[in-house]
Amino acid sequence: MTDVRKILVIFIIGVLYAIFVQSLIEAVYPSPNYEDFCNPQAYSVPMTPVAKEVNCSNIESAQCTKGGMLQFTYDSNGCPTSSYCDYCNVGLEKAQEQYRLVVFIVSSVMALVAIGIGLVLPVKKNPLNEWIGTGFLLGGLITLFIGTIRYYNDMTRILRPIVLLIEMIIVIFLAYKKLKK
Repeated sequence: MTDVRKILVIFIIGVLYAIFVQSLIEAVYPSPNYEDFCNPQAYSVPMTPVAKEVNCSNIESAQCTKGGMLQFTYDSNGCPTSSYCDYCNVGLEKAQEQYRLVVFIVSSVMALVAIGIGLVLPVKKNPLNEWIGTGFLLGGLITLFIGTIRYYNDMTRILRPIVLLIEMIIVIFLAYKKLKK
């Protein structure tokens, strides 16, 4: 019969390791904030309510391209007087892409470290090392999965299957290495 304690220790180590890596990344290299690139008040509705008897004239709206967001300036009656394109979200998206790449790289390295620890812990010296090592293997796989998922949409379509193939090879290698009993 399987020892429930063993399964719990393995699972807890795996999950805690994955959370540790993601929180470490956020602590050392924080994700970009919307407020650092864009003014949140710029996208709010004007505070001055439009009186019912005020007729606002139509204005010609700017045509935003390449990710710009259409914005308006308002007069004291709350009527739009002009429009412009705000491109702050373009800089935010570039910063987020860079952040997701760093998360992917650091997660992959930390996953390989955990997998390495799991493989080299000497089981013969202490039977508890088998539990801990398996927990690190699980944590490494979860960390690899999280890093890949966070960066997946930013990968080129050629890179996606290559990364997934490498990850499948790692999992198959681990299955043969650890489960060859």
